[in-house]
Amino acid sequence: MSRTTPATLIATWLVAAAVGFAVDAALAAAGRPILPLPPTIGVVLAGIGVVLVVFAWPVRQMVRGGRKVGFRHATSVLAGAKASALVAGVVGGWASGALLFLLTRAVISGDAVTMSLVTMGGSIVLLVAALVAETWCMLPPEDDGATPA
Repeated sequence: MSRTTPATLIATWLVAAAVGFAVDAALAAAGRPILPLPPTIGVVLAGIGVVLVVFAWPVRQMVRGGRKVGFRHATSVLAGAKASALVAGVVGGWASGALLFLLTRAVISGDAVTMSLVTMGGSIVLLVAALVAETWCMLPPEDDGATPA
């Protein structure tokens, strides 16, 4: 399994931001309320990030020579880390698009801006935790004694 590339995360964040901005602009143009993400999403995403790091810790210890961990646990944590990084990009991008839309309005709603910022903060925490967990789950290169020619 390859590492999550920064280009993938940046593209995911930017596409989600564009969609979030466009949806809020279309809703406002139609006279409907926009869709600010509730701040509880940011808190939940940050909590998921903490849990992910806790689950990745035994894998890190095993890679460093500690007690053994089942391959299913390590694989599950790695898959969860990759998925969490993408989810953080989508939700964080949507929140940043909504924030950008809110900041372009003549009248700025402080509550909606705060909700978007909290959601973006939780997404960033999850993104960092996912990348840390992914790094911890990578095995070091095997040293088979052969010298490269």
